[in-house]
Amino acid sequence: MWGLVQKPAWIPFFNSFGITDEIAQNLMPLIGSVDIFIGLSILFSVNKILILWAIVWTLFTAFLRPVAGMSFGEFFERAGNFGPPIALYLLLGYVTIGHQRNINTKQIVLWVLRCCLSLLLIGHGWLAIEKHSTIVANLSFVNFPTEGSNMLYFGLFEVSLGLMVFLFHRSNLFLWTVLAFKLSTEFIYPLRGQMYDVFETIERMGDYLIPFILILFNVQKPQTQSFLTTKTF
Repeated sequence: MWGLVQKPAWIPFFNSFGITDEIAQNLMPLIGSVDIFIGLSILFSVNKILILWAIVWTLFTAFLRPVAGMSFGEFFERAGNFGPPIALYLLLGYVTIGHQRNINTKQIVLWVLRCCLSLLLIGHGWLAIEKHSTIVANLSFVNFPTEGSNMLYFGLFEVSLGLMVFLFHRSNLFLWTVLAFKLSTEFIYPLRGQMYDVFETIERMGDYLIPFILILFNVQKPQTQSFLTTKTF
């Protein structure tokens, strides 16, 4: 959707490849339309190529941030974008190890999701420590004091959550806490801005869906686990 509305913040990504502002504005609706098409296609039809494209595209767009001169925390913060398609690709058994398929698929998927959840929390905390303007604006909107060392403390808190993922990934209380924290912070966008800023929240859906998926894995009964790795859904 941001491509369709020609989001100005995208222009530096095009400039990194020598593309002028005018051409960038013309390309944005095309890129946005492709993104929407890929998203809807994956929703209604599982396709190996589409999922691979989603993995490559989300990794590429995440890496564009540091390429454009932004903090590397921007890349890590977007682990919620590239983590889910990687996990889906593995979950559907598209990775072949030797002559066997789906070797410890569940454990590999869980490891990917934990790593991505940890990275996105650490990345967002990193940006908070750097006093990223958007994070400061969002926190100020909910009357969180952003002056002095408060952003440092907020960032360190989120980094700590990221590190704790590997210690408490089996604790649903911890995961629900992370889910509520990410959902509440990401939902500030439409409250602070315009209604269409809800797409900022939707774009970051992986940030709060990853802990929810981990919760589902934790509560899943052993006899029902096989449905997750079947190729039929």
